[in-house]
Amino acid sequence: MSAYANAKALGRDAVLEKIKAMNLYEAGVYREKMIDHIQKAQEAAAEEGADMCAVAALNNADTDMVFLELVRQAPDKILAGAAIAAIASGAGKAVLMLPEKEGELADSLKEKAAEYGVEVVNEFLNIRQNQTNLLVHIASCADLADAFSGSYEPGIYAAVNGAALKKVPADKKVSEIVDVSAAKAVQVGYAYYTPQECDAEVGALNPANGIIRVLTEKDCIVDNAAKATLACKAQSCGKCVFCREGLIQLEFMQSETTKGRGKMEFLDLTKEIGEAMGFSTPCSMGQQCARISLSAMGKFASEYEAHIKKKTCPAGVCQAFVMIYVDPAVCTGCGDCLDVCPKGCIEGKPKFIHMIDEFECDRCGKCVEACEEECIHITTGKVPKLPDRLTKVGKFKKKRH
Repeated sequence: MSAYANAKALGRDAVLEKIKAMNLYEAGVYREKMIDHIQKAQEAAAEEGADMCAVAALNNADTDMVFLELVRQAPDKILAGAAIAAIASGAGKAVLMLPEKEGELADSLKEKAAEYGVEVVNEFLNIRQNQTNLLVHIASCADLADAFSGSYEPGIYAAVNGAALKKVPADKKVSEIVDVSAAKAVQVGYAYYTPQECDAEVGALNPANGIIRVLTEKDCIVDNAAKATLACKAQSCGKCVFCREGLIQLEFMQSETTKGRGKMEFLDLTKEIGEAMGFSTPCSMGQQCARISLSAMGKFASEYEAHIKKKTCPAGVCQAFVMIYVDPAVCTGCGDCLDVCPKGCIEGKPKFIHMIDEFECDRCGKCVEACEEECIHITTGKVPKLPDRLTKVGKFKKKRH
């Protein structure tokens, strides 16, 4: 028998007993024992006198959406898990809620979903409208299906350093999952941690979005946090003031810092805004996305100070602090770089040393790739003396300052 058929045959009370006996956990941001999670939803529905629905979805803050891999690889498992959640909670129906942009995936599941009595929709999860429903994470659905098919293995789903999603033991140290010997930081879920903090167990740090990723000296914490916060701002529904305005401010400060316009007061302001978002927003979007900036600035303040005070990116990633120049001692005046520059900011003609306008250049690096002579360099350090006017190849003095 299938997992859903087994659960249906057992009945609600026996299903609840099995969930409790197997010590199943709700996955994602709101990690807690599944039996407690179900009971809280039942109490909320009873208090409001509302009919309950079991809604399987990702957390709103999940911009990486690696958990959709579970839906694509084993749709029957996720649909069965959603239906089992409805049985366990006594919900009138089950819904699989997929991100709005996943219309094609939703359409491919609807016929199969009907076999389980599950409705498939494309919506942003409105927490206020679902306060009396049982919200279950997609990964929890996979666990429920495995539990009732006899194939359950305890653990937490995670994509480690971009690899395929797999279960990792919750009681295993993060430092045993990834090599932190050359790590600058480790991203676990929605926060950045120092290598020393990674002696904590996976379950304690909780990779709620399925991400465990090592950042080395070649990675910029500020740039990573800026991109992650931008993704959150783009995904936010914008209906809550604290979330909407908070994300705008956090993303602005992160972005300005990567562009060389950061200010030291950003650190204190980020703490103030981020902490307010943590207890003033109703869903995971505001609560968790604030942790990105809070953990980045709080634990890696020296990296921010380097960007703000020293006007340098230690990782050499942020383009505002990077210089691209043509080595006048090597340039042959071939013109290949002129042809590929999208901004048209390279000046030159045949047999003359080419020059890059640093104010117009956006540091895309296409000229570096195009130069067969390897005379165009990217650096965060000192630049050799360069010509200030077009000069014939071989005629520029090689004196440096």
